[in-house]
Amino acid sequence: MLEWVKIVYPRTRDVYVDDELCGETNRTLAVGRGTQRIELGTPLDYTPRRRTVTVIGTSQIRPLEVDFTPKS
Repeated sequence: MLEWVKIVYPRTRDVYVDDELCGETNRTLAVGRGTQRIELGTPLDYTPRRRTVTVIGTSQIRPLEVDFTPKS
């Protein structure tokens, strides 16, 4: 079953879910239900390095929001 996430970051970056390119930041992305490992790839100019989240009970209009922050 599909679930939905929105990866929040100030710039457009590629989003990797379980090491596979899934889309871009600040867009609603379809992912599988359950535990997902999310990264933005290189360059590693953001924190945290990766987020592991459990995605369940989401919808396109209510995705799970996952934040990343640029390094100073």
